[in-house]
This record gives sequence, structure tokens and C-alpha cells, in this order.
Amino acid sequence: MYQTLCHHIRADGQIVLCVASSGITALLLLGGHIAHSMFLISVNGLSEDSLCNINKNSKQAIMLCHINLIIWDEAVMQHRWVLMFFNFVFISN
Repeated sequence: MYQTLCHHIRADGQIVLCVASSGITALLLLGGHIAHSMFLISVNGLSEDSLCNINKNSKQAIMLCHINLIIWDEAVMQHRWVLMFFNFVFISN
């Protein structure tokens, strides 16, 4: 299902980012990445007060602003602070 959705949206010229919580699952996604490396989420020591490590003027931040869809496989397996952190990244940018 993810592959079909990804192909359909990319065929319309839009940008889709496919991420997963684990490396093996990321390999199964078309152009998939591990969420922790893509969004610079700390693996150790993540807390409610964790800050974003993505500079607002970086190439990565600019790319994230142009994405039309993010497919995050296994997102429900993440700790709630990871999802709160992820939400904060997009609100602050």
C-alpha cells in the first residue's frame, strides 16, 4: 500500500519522504530512511525537553519544508516523546 501511494504521489511531481522506525523496515520502503537519522532524533537521552538538531537554514530543513507527504512506517512503535519532538520540528519550521 505504501509503495502504491508513494508512486502515485511522486507521479504527480510531488515530494514524498518514506521513513521507518527500524533499519530493516526502511529498506523495504521505496527510498526509505530511518526516522532517527532523517529527523536527527536522539536515540539516547530523549526527553520532553529535547531540542531539534536541525538548523533552520540547513539543506535538510529546506527539504523538509517542501515535502508533500511523509510516510512513517511503524510510527506507533515510537515513544510518545519522539512523536512530540517530530511535531515540534514541523511547528517551529
